[in-house]
Amino acid sequence: MWIDGLLNSRVTHAVELSARFAEERQAVLAENIANIDTPDYHTRQLDANGFQSALRKAFESAEKGDARQLRFRTDQVRVDDAGSMSITPTTDSAPNLLFHDGTNARLEDLMTDAQSNWLDYSLTTTLLRNRWSGLMNAIRGRTQ
Repeated sequence: MWIDGLLNSRVTHAVELSARFAEERQAVLAENIANIDTPDYHTRQLDANGFQSALRKAFESAEKGDARQLRFRTDQVRVDDAGSMSITPTTDSAPNLLFHDGTNARLEDLMTDAQSNWLDYSLTTTLLRNRWSGLMNAIRGRTQ
């Protein structure tokens, strides 16, 4: 049915998955920032580039077939048949030597990652809001 195509499109599902990933990544980044002064704490990471690459491949393969749900699995992210996503952050390997307290975090890098993640989340939620408001305006018969 055509209404099902409007409500359950692959594009909408991909944007929803991106928003959920950004939300989960923000929680991991916030935990890293909160533990910046905790001795022997090693940061955890969710790879945004790996997620986007896997999502792109799943989207391209779903476009060729009849599947409406985007299913994929990486080391950190798993999306099942029902469309639910599970996240497993990995411990970040130290890009530099450990600091004297045994941590591997730099506040500047964490804040940059958090800002970048916020931009991703803001973009995806704006896209979703515009998608649903456009559908609601069409249902109401309004042009704007």
